[in-house]
Amino acid sequence: MVVFIPQNSESVIPSIEEIAKGKFMLENPEGICLSPPGVALLTQFEKQMGTDITKLELTELCESLSRLILEQFQLAKEIEIKPEENGVHIRITDSIYAHLYNDEHLKSVHLLGCPLVSAIACAVAKTTGKVVTIQKDKVLPENQMIEVWLHIVQE
Repeated sequence: MVVFIPQNSESVIPSIEEIAKGKFMLENPEGICLSPPGVALLTQFEKQMGTDITKLELTELCESLSRLILEQFQLAKEIEIKPEENGVHIRITDSIYAHLYNDEHLKSVHLLGCPLVSAIACAVAKTTGKVVTIQKDKVLPENQMIEVWLHIVQE
């Protein structure tokens, strides 16, 4: 699992071959590669699920993750993970990571997601076998709700 952060917004997604080189800084396109902040959480989710998520349908994954996050890990008060056309919509209420979105100095959370959103994005990528990007997020501080739209890149 790798997150690519482009140097500018016009950059294209690098090829699998370019990412597989294992470099931190890429030149074509220009940007950096990092480990996703949710990769360790995803490992725990997979352990708890006891199943190979690459064999799940996206709908099954979303349902399983919702239950797991609420019942086993208690990482939020409410969560809704819904597959949409070419993506996934996530709505989280009272996440233990909500404070990260309220810190105006922390810009990376909108690029990478908090550990929970990142873990969900990684799971979606693993299940679909496709590149997943955070298309946009919206934070409603008054009720501690975070909404995130993931985009599944169709090649």
